[in-house]
Amino acid sequence: MTQRDWQKDMDDVQGYLKNKHLVHHIEQTLRGEPVAVVLQYWLQEAKELQEIVSGRGRELLRHRDLLKGLNDELTATEVRADAAEAREQQLKEAAQKVVDHTEPITYLSAMLSTLYPDTPAPNGEERGNHE
Repeated sequence: MTQRDWQKDMDDVQGYLKNKHLVHHIEQTLRGEPVAVVLQYWLQEAKELQEIVSGRGRELLRHRDLLKGLNDELTATEVRADAAEAREQQLKEAAQKVVDHTEPITYLSAMLSTLYPDTPAPNGEERGNHE
């Protein structure tokens, strides 16, 4: 197989796609897509691979890694925000129950311990009961 210049091939394909309305022939297809479109896709892939191999693609790879990291961070932030919204809703419901309950401090302490299990329940002194 002869060595090809992908840039020249890409220019030829783009010129063909730009001016194909001037040509009166049946367009060739590959799996339902015009061959020129498929060829353009693979020429772009070849260009990126050549840039990666030649070292100029390192920046492209860094950007891809950066975008992946940002996407992972965004996903984690969304998960934390959803959890915070769920806790807020539970707190609103608990607050309403505390208002309606006959022993609000005891009930509130029990409710908070289910929302924040790592937080110890307050003792009598912390609740304001000085017996």
